[in-house]
Amino acid sequence: MTLEKAKDFTLHRIIFGDMLLNWLLGVILLLAPGLVDQLIGGSPVLPDWVYRLIGIGFIGFAAWQTWIVRKDEINPPGLIFAALLAEGPVVLLTAALVFGNFPLYLLPKILLWIGNIYMLVLGVWYFYLARWITTRSATA
Repeated sequence: MTLEKAKDFTLHRIIFGDMLLNWLLGVILLLAPGLVDQLIGGSPVLPDWVYRLIGIGFIGFAAWQTWIVRKDEINPPGLIFAALLAEGPVVLLTAALVFGNFPLYLLPKILLWIGNIYMLVLGVWYFYLARWITTRSATA
């Protein structure tokens, strides 16, 4: 795979798909926090305001992704920003899933672990691509 193909794939497939997912999750968390709470656990897992705050985070990131996709350009600082926004929640979610005593149903717990692994891999790819672009620019 060439660097240009990797950038194009990242922008038009990975970031675009992630953007759609982030808009969806953000809107759901913002508008229906009680429903989310009922679907993931046996008793209240988190207060509604926490779900709404997470939803606002998803929407904010999705708005940035929309801007990047419309601009049709991603650069190393943007990739590093995206990587950090992927890896930060990985640390928090891992800690919550391992050490938290949240009353989660099994399927939501599995889906949260899958999402966590997805975000970990996504962040690693963004860091890798940022380094690849930077290295290529330095040698050109």
